[in-house]
Amino acid sequence: MALENNLARDLHSVMPEKAPQVQPQRPQQRPAYTPEPKKHGLSKIEKILITIASMIIFSLGVACISLEIMVATSNREVQDTNREIEEIAVVNTNLEQEVQELSRYDRVYQIAKAYGLEMNEENVRNVSK
Repeated sequence: MALENNLARDLHSVMPEKAPQVQPQRPQQRPAYTPEPKKHGLSKIEKILITIASMIIFSLGVACISLEIMVATSNREVQDTNREIEEIAVVNTNLEQEVQELSRYDRVYQIAKAYGLEMNEENVRNVSK
């Protein structure tokens, strides 16, 4: 009977198409178990050392600030003292000028004349430095 039917056949429809071959899935390889290192907290000694270091750093900061304040205060006092010295120097200069004016020869002679004093060359002594 196969010979009796001589018609061409549509092989595509008769033959099943080849399905794409799917590779068999391999089981996923899991990485080898490596235990995670345990995170240990800080020991008492480490806590004490950190506390001491923090206290030292804090005290150094406070000391630095207090020294800066002391230096600023000292500088201010030095400036005040220098200003007072300059003022006193000006007063001294003014007083020296006044002494020069008051000790002029003609003024002394005029005061002596007012009190009835006379110039006597025998009583005058020259003093040299």
